[in-house]
Amino acid sequence: MKKLEVRNEREWLVAQQAVLAYREVEAAGAAAAHGQGMAALERATLETGRRQMRQVLTEALRSQAEAQKKGRGGLAVPAAMSRCDSSVNRPKR
Repeated sequence: MKKLEVRNEREWLVAQQAVLAYREVEAAGAAAAHGQGMAALERATLETGRRQMRQVLTEALRSQAEAQKKGRGGLAVPAAMSRCDSSVNRPKR
């Protein structure tokens, strides 16, 4: 069996959630009626995937908030530029 190296508790939680989501999808496919396997897999994938992505977003937001409280910059995201911002040097067409 291969091992996955995680850097912190949040990564471990996300990895564990991914495995549990996979198991849910696999179980949904196994429990599906004959001829309904693909539909059951798709439905389960969408449901578990959405839930997992919400959990990932929640953990990332928590991590960023904690980093900002400690004075670290967290994730740097530039502000969107306004279309009418004349101070921006744009390439000439």
